[in-house]
Amino acid sequence: MNLPLPNPQLFCSKLLVSVCLLLWLNGAPGWVRAQDKAEHPCAASRISTTPALLADGITSEAHRNLMQKYDLHWYKLDLQAEHNSLDLSGNVTLYATALAPSLTEFAFELHPNFTIEQVLLEGTPCVVRRSGSEVVALLPQAQPRQVRFKVQVFYAGWAPSGSSAAIGNGFNTAPTPWGGVTWSLSEPFAASEWFPCKQLLSDKADSVEVWVTTSKGNKVGSNGRLQRITPVGAQRHRYEWKSNYPIAYYLISVAIGPYEEYSFQTQIPGAPAPVLVQNYLYPGVLSSMKTDIDRTGDFLRLFSELYGVYPFHREKYGHTMAPIGGGMEHQTMTTQSNFEFSLTAHELAHQWWGDEVTCADWSHIWLNEGFASYSEYLAYERLLPANAPNWLNGAHQSALSAPQGSVFVRDSTNVARIFSSVLSYRKGALVLHMLRHALQNDALFFQALRAYREEYRYQVATTRDFQRVVERVSGRPLGYFFDQWVYGEGFPVFDVAWAQQKNEVYLQSRQFTSSPATPLFTTEVEYRIRMATKDTVVLVQHGQETENYRFKVSGQVTGVEVDPHQWLLNQATVRQDASIVPQAGWVAYPNPTQGAVLLKGGAGTPQQISIYDVVGRHVRTVLASGTSFSVEGLPAGTYLVRVLAAGEWSQVRVVKL
Repeated sequence: MNLPLPNPQLFCSKLLVSVCLLLWLNGAPGWVRAQDKAEHPCAASRISTTPALLADGITSEAHRNLMQKYDLHWYKLDLQAEHNSLDLSGNVTLYATALAPSLTEFAFELHPNFTIEQVLLEGTPCVVRRSGSEVVALLPQAQPRQVRFKVQVFYAGWAPSGSSAAIGNGFNTAPTPWGGVTWSLSEPFAASEWFPCKQLLSDKADSVEVWVTTSKGNKVGSNGRLQRITPVGAQRHRYEWKSNYPIAYYLISVAIGPYEEYSFQTQIPGAPAPVLVQNYLYPGVLSSMKTDIDRTGDFLRLFSELYGVYPFHREKYGHTMAPIGGGMEHQTMTTQSNFEFSLTAHELAHQWWGDEVTCADWSHIWLNEGFASYSEYLAYERLLPANAPNWLNGAHQSALSAPQGSVFVRDSTNVARIFSSVLSYRKGALVLHMLRHALQNDALFFQALRAYREEYRYQVATTRDFQRVVERVSGRPLGYFFDQWVYGEGFPVFDVAWAQQKNEVYLQSRQFTSSPATPLFTTEVEYRIRMATKDTVVLVQHGQETENYRFKVSGQVTGVEVDPHQWLLNQATVRQDASIVPQAGWVAYPNPTQGAVLLKGGAGTPQQISIYDVVGRHVRTVLASGTSFSVEGLPAGTYLVRVLAAGEWSQVRVVKL
């Protein structure tokens, strides 16, 4: 659903400039390199202990438990509806297998606006018990475990207008210059606003049929392939759609209106035959939208190359128009208000990320929306590369507007939070962007996406499932990455100082974070060292609060830029500060410290030690009688320590934790 850089091939062969990267830390130099950290500050508060949420719906726990006692295989909707009305009637057949030893109650959901006229078990009437949207049919014969059975629900009523779906209602109608259209939009909990259903993400139906009888002036779009259009009397006909692919409840759809059809075939990588692209459009709009609609073929080919063949290629892909101010990724036939580049790319990408592989509960919605949003960027990167930086800039600015809050949705009954454009969409997309950079190999990144898709195709998955696949493919432990970027909050804030001494550049980076919930981000960081002759980009690891680096250069440095290619969600300030250059003589350790400091390396014995803050204000003087002193009692921060020994002053920087 969509609410109102360099090419990847080049990135694969990216060369880091061969410069000497020397790290000094606690007085010991070493090579700067990216490395994995087994431990991370977020690890102690992982979400594995989070209490269970109402993540699969808004029904009671007791009713969900009843619905979990059967496995749903197939829906058949046989409805009567019009293009300008919320009046809905008909029957829905649910074909299931009992999972309980003796199933005596069949639970489902249907909004109380609808009158249930009859519920049949294999043709035999059932007694019905209702409480709000929760419905239980008392089965006249208990169904043994693993036995398949069929329940048919006859109902009629007027669909509600409670705006409980992500965009509007579960069933909507609106006027247009062409006489109005009616459409469904069930995500996340609104399918029961138009048909009897089981709203549990974990139980996908194996297939679905959608029949809609309507006036002959209407067309009806839905999932799968159109089997036939059957006349019903002189003025009505029935559209009969069928999909043989597994489908989540919220992706079943209808759209009814006086549409004009525009369809074409397109060949895509991996498909044995051309794929049908079937579009139901408002009358008269094709001439102005044809170029944008035709781009669907380019998107199908691109995403099939990146992610694997389009999941539903044996049926179709297409669109039905509705005035929703965005789009909704109904399986095989998206509902859209227009065909703007990023919108069409986003909704099509959902066919892989959301429709084929579905988040296991709404807390992990970023696996749907973040993946589809990042696909917008990939489409720009490959097809309209001049527009890719603008998309990335916008995503960063959006994500930076939420210094608190996690990509993981802790309250998954809050529809507005589930579909947060900042956290679930933009920051979710940037998680993938940062993962791509962390792996430092585009081929490996897309291999991991394809492996994840292959392992969970037509199933549901969680963030940890995705993490395990990426770890297996890459051979790297990535718990720290997902702990901080998905389950953690906020982003790193860098205070960077630099100075040049002859042919060396010294760089000190102190990390703060925008949220105390995540005290440190372990991450790779790029720095651009600007020089009068030629810029140099270096990649280093930031794994503790303060990092110090030293680089050899062959020119005059004019400035330093943090994350020049926007691979990392962050904020940074950069300043030139000659005091970060280590002075010859005394070295302080441990550094950073919580209190005690030892000095080594200088000549003579210190007689006086004076401590100053970073703006030069005197803080404390110690009459030393040895090589140790303490900064205990001082606020956390960076201090300049001046040491008098053998009649000479020297200085060293000390970081107090």
